[in-house]
Amino acid sequence: MTPKIKMKDFGFTKLKGFFFISLTLASGFFEGFGMAMLLPVLEFVEKGSDPNLLAKTSRLWEYIVAGFSLLTLKVTFAGLLISVFLLIIFRVVVVYLRQIFSAWLSQDIMHHTRLNLFTNYVHSEYSCFDENSTGSMVNTITTETQRVGSYFISLFAFISNFIVIISLLVVLFILSIYMTLTAILLVFLASIAISFHVRHTKKISLATTMSNKDLSFMLIERLTSMRLIKLSAVTDREAMNVGQASKNVRDNIHQLNIYKARIDLILEPFVVASCMIILYTAMTILNMSLSQIGVFTLILLKILPLAKEMMKSRQTLLSNYGSLMAVKGAFKTSRANVEHTNKQGHNFKDIIEGICFEKVQYTYPGSEIPALINLNLFIPAKRMTALVGPSGAGKSTFVDLLPILRKPEKGRILFDGRPSAEFDLNCLRQSIAFVSQEASILNDTVKANIMFSCNNPCEDDMWIALKKARCENFVRCLPDGINTVLGERGTKLSGGQRQRLSLARAFFKRAPIMVLDEPTSALDSEVESDIQKAMDDMRHNKNTTIIIIAHRMSTIRQADKIIVFQEGRVVQEGTHEELISVGDWYSLVTDLQSQ
Repeated sequence: MTPKIKMKDFGFTKLKGFFFISLTLASGFFEGFGMAMLLPVLEFVEKGSDPNLLAKTSRLWEYIVAGFSLLTLKVTFAGLLISVFLLIIFRVVVVYLRQIFSAWLSQDIMHHTRLNLFTNYVHSEYSCFDENSTGSMVNTITTETQRVGSYFISLFAFISNFIVIISLLVVLFILSIYMTLTAILLVFLASIAISFHVRHTKKISLATTMSNKDLSFMLIERLTSMRLIKLSAVTDREAMNVGQASKNVRDNIHQLNIYKARIDLILEPFVVASCMIILYTAMTILNMSLSQIGVFTLILLKILPLAKEMMKSRQTLLSNYGSLMAVKGAFKTSRANVEHTNKQGHNFKDIIEGICFEKVQYTYPGSEIPALINLNLFIPAKRMTALVGPSGAGKSTFVDLLPILRKPEKGRILFDGRPSAEFDLNCLRQSIAFVSQEASILNDTVKANIMFSCNNPCEDDMWIALKKARCENFVRCLPDGINTVLGERGTKLSGGQRQRLSLARAFFKRAPIMVLDEPTSALDSEVESDIQKAMDDMRHNKNTTIIIIAHRMSTIRQADKIIVFQEGRVVQEGTHEELISVGDWYSLVTDLQSQ
């Protein structure tokens, strides 16, 4: 069962919540008490300067006289003014602390949301990335997380304003119950007036989230396919497509801003009219004193803008509702596909006998035809085994299953007779070096790329690996040598250089198992020959189990064992000479390549 999404997933802990609420309550208290103290100041001027006489007509004055007596002070006009001033100072300081803490807290929430999302993604099963596009995940971690931060900013503002309004309403109830009920009624009518716009904000918010996702997906897909776009001469068409996606984002966000602006349009006249109605009622119907009307009006003028901000905060909450749902959905999806690494399992160090696939079957999500069907094969340890076959035969799927990037739906994978599930998965993967057909080069230095899978700081070993992979000469010619930053996906290198650097990284790792997926596809014949010699040396040393996928038969002639895949099954096994003598697919392809 997928765990429920909790506030701590967004980095919001009980301690942070307690601190925020404490600051908010303190600011509300000083706001209300500070405004309440204006009444005795005005009454002191209006009704006389005898505090004992005033204490007989008001409980508030009783508290004031008792408080001053406790401090052995005499109640004076200056003393009252200083008290009000000190309360205002306390309020300003607390409000400042609340504001800077709220600002930090919202940024901290965005930070933890981004971090937790990425952490969940990298700990998800590899198959999870088949169903979630890179653009969608990047959009969720960046744009939607940013809007979630805005959601919490609005939530904090809503809570803060609500608490301050409650504290001010308490003062108003002390002054006049009827007038306070009138003010509450007017605020309620205002909320009804804008409820239509607030209600439609939620729908537009969800549409905004979808349009942001579509735009991010399209941008990443197009930017990473720029070579194809230019060679196809469709730059104008793709610019129009991205423009349409961007227009959808613009229109949705503009609609949200329209609803936000309409709140001001409705509330501003309503606030002015409410103040006039309340003033008229106070003077003509309730016969309130001038000091009471003055304080009531001041507090009311304070409450109405706060109520307006509360309504705007609610509208902003709903405008970011879609982003909150998107982030929650990402948390649920990634956790539903969490990868169990079995940290308590056996440490994987080496293989002595070999790797065995027993009746392994795997079907990609959404496909009805299995990529591998009842696969039985044995990879001998300390030998070179080659996998060949037409495209789509299942070779790459086999490579993904070997380090348990994908889990077989049937059958099992054994290393020296022990099922893969019994090993510590991270330990198993650290014992396998990979070289893929599309070399993965980071936008970092040569040194960082070579040492990506290993923290061994020995530069001598690094240069040995670079020499084996025929990288030494071109690396020394780079502007900063091994400290040269290679650009996004290694754009400062040629295709062959990237592939050789990927080989050097595998050589440097010195893993007991090496998997090579078309390692020489981008290399010229001379360099390919040198790489083959390096692999032959490893093969003759018999300290590494080499698994190589190749379409060039010249790359795998010397392999100890060649396995032929077709339509997800093993159809032939043997050495190069044995397979040539049998004929069939391997012999045919070898003859075609030799012509």
